[in-house]
Formats: sequence, structure tokens, C-alpha cells
Amino acid sequence: MAKHTYRISGEEVIVLIDRKKRRRGSLTLELILMTIGSLLTAMLVWSMVENLATEWFLNKLEEEGYYEERIDKCLQDLQAFIQDNQVTEDNIERLLVWVQQEKDAYIILYRDVDALFDPYMAAGSDDMDYYELTLADGTPIKAEICCYIDTHYFDLIEILAYTVAGGVFILLLILMIHQKIRYINRLEQELKILGSGNLEYPVTVKGNDEVTGLAEGIENLKNGILEQQLMKAEAEKANMELVTAMSHDLRTPLTSLIGYLELLNMHRYESEEQLHNYLVHCRDKAFQMKRMSDRLFEYFLVYGRREQHYQFRTVPDEELLEELCNGQFLDWQDQGGRLDCSIDELKGRVQIDSEYFQRVMDNLMSNLRKYGDKSRPLEIRAYECQDMLHILLTNYVREQKDRVESTQI
Repeated sequence: MAKHTYRISGEEVIVLIDRKKRRRGSLTLELILMTIGSLLTAMLVWSMVENLATEWFLNKLEEEGYYEERIDKCLQDLQAFIQDNQVTEDNIERLLVWVQQEKDAYIILYRDVDALFDPYMAAGSDDMDYYELTLADGTPIKAEICCYIDTHYFDLIEILAYTVAGGVFILLLILMIHQKIRYINRLEQELKILGSGNLEYPVTVKGNDEVTGLAEGIENLKNGILEQQLMKAEAEKANMELVTAMSHDLRTPLTSLIGYLELLNMHRYESEEQLHNYLVHCRDKAFQMKRMSDRLFEYFLVYGRREQHYQFRTVPDEELLEELCNGQFLDWQDQGGRLDCSIDELKGRVQIDSEYFQRVMDNLMSNLRKYGDKSRPLEIRAYECQDMLHILLTNYVREQKDRVESTQI
């Protein structure tokens, strides 16, 4: 997680950018798993509904005496059929017509059940119920009747079980898919908010599939745009502050320079020494403005590009110290300062960019002129050690009576 902090108009804005890559799942696999899970749940519901409905239906029939009523009706219908069709032992086959009509009944007729030999009767295992009937010629017979429940009811139970299971399957699948659809709709609403210009509105990132990757892509794109805007605003603010500070700092020596030039133009000086002092002040102010402008260009040069291209050249150490002494250090002497030099024998050579080195020395000497104590000597020491040229400048800070303005560059 990368954190970038910016301060704009006194308010701190923090941008968090998650650059961690996560393994992505498959939305297709998720949908397949959702379907399988819903199907298994629906099958379980189907089995439970069918069993519970069948058990309830059978208990209901038994409580209402369905089997007894059904057997009584079958006996009445069978006896009526026998009388109407004059069924006797000689034409007993006529009962096939009635049997075919009663599809949900199983019947066996006996002439004399008690007279038959059954070795299991002696053990008392015969719990079969026999019902008495009379043929058309008056012959008594007994019947064994089993009545079955109409399969139409079980068909209705199957339809009910399949209907409930199908409803559960569709409901579960819709609920699980609805989570994804709801997430997509939420991303759509957040995109509209971002499109309206509110780039600080957070994008919801959840899950681990292609839709999540899309959300992370939107979040990264949003953070990138926001980061660029914040950097641009920060740069504009910094440039504005720099221009304001530089204009103020340049105005001070410029005003002084104009004042001295006006005095010279109107010949308002009393002696050649005062004229010379005015010219020295004009020169100092001009160089001060030059140094400020150099710092300004250096600022834009440094922050305008990431990599600096230096122009190195090889210079003998002794020659470099001679240039410093004839340039910067003599200027310190001209302003009333003293030098205390301790320079060893220099035999080496250094690689240096003269332009940037000159700017460094200008900065040091500018601070020395502003804060240095001219009553103390400027100690200069130069020596070679471990393939390096060491140049040390030492002075004391004078007591500041007036505040010295600076651009803080």
C-alpha cells in the first residue's frame, strides 16, 4: 500500500494506492459453483418435501378411516354386481368385468376358508381379515380385499415437491447472482460520481474475481488522476509562493539600486569617495539581484527535470584553489574581511562541473556576507586525503541586529 500526502491550501490530502497484486478467481467458476450449490439444495428440498407430504397424506388417510370406507364400498359394489349379473359358481368369470373396473382394488374369493388346511393357523399367525359375500344362487363365499390409494394423489405430491424444489433453486440462484449484479450496479453509481468530478469518492473493492479486478483498475486510475491533480496543484502553489517571494526579495535591492542610480544621475554626491561608495553599492545590489536570479533559474532547472547532466572537466587542485582565491575570497577582502589560509601542497587533480561548483560557492559566500563576522578572519584550509580534495571554510556568526530576508531556496 503506497501512501502519498499532499497539502493544498492548508489542508492535508492523503492518497492511498494499493499496488499489491492478488490472484484472481474466475467469475465463470463462481457461477458454476452457485448453480451446483443451488441444484443440490433444491434436490434436498425436493426429497424432504416429498417425504413429509407423503407421510402427512398417509397419516391423514388413516386418521379419517379411508381404508375401511374404501373396503366397505368395494364390498357393496361387488355384492351389487353379483346380484345384477346373476353371478354363480358356474359363471364366476363374470367378476373379471368388475375387477377391471376397480383398478385400485385387489380381491381373492374363497368358497370355504375355514375348511382349508393351513399349518400356520395352528401357530396363530393368521391375521388376515375375510369378508363374506353371497352369490346369486345363495352360495356363501369369502373375499380377501386390499384397496390401494389412487396414484393421482402421489402425482400431486410429486408435482408439489418439484415445484417447491424448482422455486428454491431459482430463488437461491437469483439471490447469489443478485450480489454480483448489486456490486456491478454499485460500481456504476460510483463511476457516475467520479465522472461528475468527485475523484476523492472511494471505489468499493470486494471479492476476488474479474469484477473485482475491474473495480481495482478503476480505483488505481482514479488515484493516478487524483495524484496528478494534487501534484499539479502543489506545484502551482509552490511556484506562486516562489514568484511572490522572489518578487519581494528582488524589489528590495532593485529599489535600492534605483535610488543610488537616481542620486548618481542627479549628481547628488559631495566627493569622489562618496561617488565611489555609491557605485560600489550599485554593484553590490546588481550582483545580489544576479545571484537571486541564478537561484531562481537553478530552482526551475532542478525541479524541472529529474536527472542533472553535469559537464565535468579535470582541473588541478592547485589551479582550483587559485581560482577561488582570486574570485570569491578576494571579494571577502574587498568588503573588509580578513583571510587566514592554510593550504597544503596540492598535487592531485579533481573532476568538477565549474558552473555548479561556482553556484555552491556563491551560496556559501552569500551566507558568509550576510551572517559572517568580519572582525574575525575567514579561515581557509585545503588538503588532500584518500583521493579527495577537502576545502574547509570557517568563520563566526555575527550578532544580527536586523533580520535578513531570504527566499529559502
